[in-house]
Amino acid sequence: MGRGMTRIDPPLYLASTTITCWRCGSRMPAVAIIAPNVPGTEGTVCILSETQSLPGNIRAFIQKRFPSYKLSYSKTIRSKYYANTCPRCGVLSGDFFLHSEPGAPFFPISAEDAAHLSLVEIPADSPIDVQAGLGMGPGEIILQHARKGK
Repeated sequence: MGRGMTRIDPPLYLASTTITCWRCGSRMPAVAIIAPNVPGTEGTVCILSETQSLPGNIRAFIQKRFPSYKLSYSKTIRSKYYANTCPRCGVLSGDFFLHSEPGAPFFPISAEDAAHLSLVEIPADSPIDVQAGLGMGPGEIILQHARKGK
């Protein structure tokens, strides 16, 4: 399922929330990377999905805060990508479930939904290259209404 590399200009943001693991029922963290400056997207705020490669400094920033976000094999897409996994049972919560349906954790349909997300800026002072899908649509409402943190 290989994707080409995409250059992204800073800033980058990490959105986070808590979800319920579909396998064991534990509460678990879930994160998504928000990229407002992706050349060629006409100013659309993008959300990265099925991310197959990330620069080491970006990966380290995320994994320090959310160690269960890691490179995992998805049977659904038959490929590895950086995914949210359950700290208790280890199962992957797929990006499709988290990003693709209106009302999903990273597809808020209202300002109230977006306010359930937390948002921190990922330190990046120069463009980065990633191998990922670019979701377009709910990124703007997340940037406007998620709780800002450090």
